[in-house]
Amino acid sequence: MTTVYFVKTGEQYLCPGEDGDVGLTPSLEEAEHFLSYEEAELAARENAGPGYLIITQHRQ
Repeated sequence: MTTVYFVKTGEQYLCPGEDGDVGLTPSLEEAEHFLSYEEAELAARENAGPGYLIITQHRQ
């Protein structure tokens, strides 16, 4: 089992942007996943507004 992390900001999630930057999507399926909590936290601090959430998901 693998654990991945998503960053939710408001009603959207961080996702890969068209130009290589970070974008936002309302869809968890299109969201960027991170392989460590620390990586997700860094992305959130750099790209999400205050009050972001880091969501943990376990995948097989």
